[in-house]
This record gives sequence, structure tokens and C-alpha cells, in this order.
Amino acid sequence: MQFSKKLYFVLVKLIREIVLDYAKVQLFESKVIRIEIFGNIIIGKNEAKAMNDSIGILSEGKESLILLVADEVTQFDREANEFSASAEGLKYTIADAFVVKGLAQKILANFYLKFNKPAKPSRIFNSEKAALEWLFSLVKIKV
Repeated sequence: MQFSKKLYFVLVKLIREIVLDYAKVQLFESKVIRIEIFGNIIIGKNEAKAMNDSIGILSEGKESLILLVADEVTQFDREANEFSASAEGLKYTIADAFVVKGLAQKILANFYLKFNKPAKPSRIFNSEKAALEWLFSLVKIKV
């Protein structure tokens, strides 16, 4: 993965992380929370809640910019999507940026945005760099 030096510098300043069986939730100095989901897993409501609880712990209950990067074969079930778009699922979120790695993920992410209609700004990207640039633009941080 290639980042500009300035953008890479923002990402390497990891403050704290919570590692779950299926994901790691990381807080960076820039107040971005990066969620990386591993492997061939279907994320259900319980997993979505655990990730959201981890965001709340890392952000100390404050809203943050959320960057979600999932393995190409990761899926979210209907209940996880409904929870993620709910007021409870978005209580620690300023905005969500989803990085997709394939066409199937892009179709599912578009379906989530169209049918679950999250109340916070949410967009799909093909790269972490583009996702971070968009997230930072929302809070006027220049990269």
C-alpha cells in the first residue's frame, strides 16, 4: 500500500488498539479509528456491537472518524447492517469510510448505504488514502 509521506506519518502514530478474534480496532493520534476485519467471516450483530463498544472505549465516548477495511471475503449480515446504521451503532461516529477490495464488497456496501441509510456521512473507497483524505476533509485536516 502506497501513501504519501505525510499521510503515512498520520497513520503510523498508533495510540492504542483492541484486538478481537475477527478484527482489530485501532486509535491513531489523528483521532481516526481504523477497523481491520480479518478473513472469511460473516459479521453479525454481536460482532458489530463488540466493534462499536471498542470504538467507544478507544474514543472515550467521543465521536471519531471511522475507517473500515475488511478482507475481501468478509460479509455483514442483515442484523449487523441494521445495527451499524442505527443511532446506537453510530453514536461514536462522525463519518464512516469503507474501503472495498472487490466488486462483490462494493455491491454489498452500496446496498448497505442505499437500504440502511446511515444518518452519518458514509462513503465507499477503493483505497485507504482516498478514504482518509475524505474523512480529514470533513473536519478540515489537511494531508
